[in-house]
Amino acid sequence: MKKVNIYWSRRDFRLHDNPALYECVQNCRETHSEFLPIFILENYMLKAEPKFQFGYPSRYFLAKALPEFGKHFENFLLLKGRGAETILEMQTELISKYKNGLELQLYVNEDVYIDFYKQIKKLKKHNIVVKVFNDQLTVDKETKSNNGLGNYYSVFTPFKKAVWKEFLNSKVLPKPDLKSLKYVKINHINKVENTFETIWHEFSKNRKLEILVENKKEVVDIEQLLDFKPDFQNLENFIYEEFEAQKHFKKYLEHELRNYKENRDSLEKDQTSKMSLPLAWGLVSARYLKKEIVEHFDDDFSEINWFKIDDKLAGSIQYISELIWREFYKYLFHHKPELMNEEFQEKFRYKVKWVDSKIAKERFQAWIKGETGYKIVDAAMMQLAKTGWMHNRARMIVASVLTKNLGVDWRWGQEYFRAMLLDLDEASNNGGWQWGASVGADPKPIRIFNPYLQAENYDKKNIYQKKWLGDDRFFFGPEPLVDHKVARNDALKRYGLSQEKDGEVRDY
Repeated sequence: MKKVNIYWSRRDFRLHDNPALYECVQNCRETHSEFLPIFILENYMLKAEPKFQFGYPSRYFLAKALPEFGKHFENFLLLKGRGAETILEMQTELISKYKNGLELQLYVNEDVYIDFYKQIKKLKKHNIVVKVFNDQLTVDKETKSNNGLGNYYSVFTPFKKAVWKEFLNSKVLPKPDLKSLKYVKINHINKVENTFETIWHEFSKNRKLEILVENKKEVVDIEQLLDFKPDFQNLENFIYEEFEAQKHFKKYLEHELRNYKENRDSLEKDQTSKMSLPLAWGLVSARYLKKEIVEHFDDDFSEINWFKIDDKLAGSIQYISELIWREFYKYLFHHKPELMNEEFQEKFRYKVKWVDSKIAKERFQAWIKGETGYKIVDAAMMQLAKTGWMHNRARMIVASVLTKNLGVDWRWGQEYFRAMLLDLDEASNNGGWQWGASVGADPKPIRIFNPYLQAENYDKKNIYQKKWLGDDRFFFGPEPLVDHKVARNDALKRYGLSQEKDGEVRDY
């Protein structure tokens, strides 16, 4: 009986703290099993479809990152097809190869999306032993509040305090020893050669900026709107390899993290860690970043006085809190996959009166092109269009303006970000858009961002706006599509609020 352990890499392109890879390798040594690491180039990854929104930035990143990850292995198998079906086809070929019988085990890190569990269920039905490991969601996904009702958390701060110690105590696994492993020797499976030239060939056929945003029966072809493509070749913070991500974060720890809380929202300083891309694609884990912070400051951060935080540790505590925000959104998404298209707050489902589709499409296109007339918004939209990345403060501003000032359904913005972001994390993107539209979890008064006040607070010297707009557009750009004061009143009506209900509205 031949024993084979398959490690299925999905969004976990790293060796350090990779639970599925670590356990797979350990078991190979203990049971003398053959080792087979794989990645499946799924059909949706090869072209832009609104259903999946695997856009040009994602294809570009994968084409750069996957070959680098594959270099760590003596034999890394690149497959093409649909996830579970491709693995079942491979199982058939392995059975034909090993005439004396096959004991197959699949190791994979858990995802939080419903499709992942469907695929795992299908594999188990065909007698494949599947071992799934916690990864993207570190804390217990069944965490419930202690309010006596046993409900899942819907507000971030209580959730953060409930899981704080669990997150800080989470285990960080070492890099596995890949030496002297016995690899499965298969050169051709599923008509895809075991070479990374394949992926370049596949992606080279789809270098166009094929981005379609489809919502409410409206289709917007972004390639027809933008007269340029994102340029990632010389992008300063474009990281696609684990070691570079670790190196970048260590440097950030040394020079910037201490001031993270006070500087993280500044658009002109832009002193964020740039770890959203490595986290989204699994070049590093949240646990690894947490461990580096704890070791650097020689503090386990387990006992926090939330009413009086030490100034020296404020930046670190804020950063850890942001990592837990990512956990919170994945936690919500796991329990409510319908959030992709449905408001978390039931009172706003189908009740917010978005502008009609014709006006929405016109405003949405202007927003994409950076022609809303709000300079801070237009600058941010140019940053995204040209680089596939946007500062987090800018993401909040553009989301508020699209939904509140322009009255466009938040799902349109979510789809554009899905198609354009290099650092796309579906749960965080969805959570951010629902937050920006004031329809999501962590309910607060309706937040209306004043784009002029936001620019004044976070780009005082207009450095960010001039960088992405240029002097001509900064000084001679278009007038606002909607005057902000008028837009604010329209937004209140849209949400069924009145000017008198001050407790339900908060301006930023």
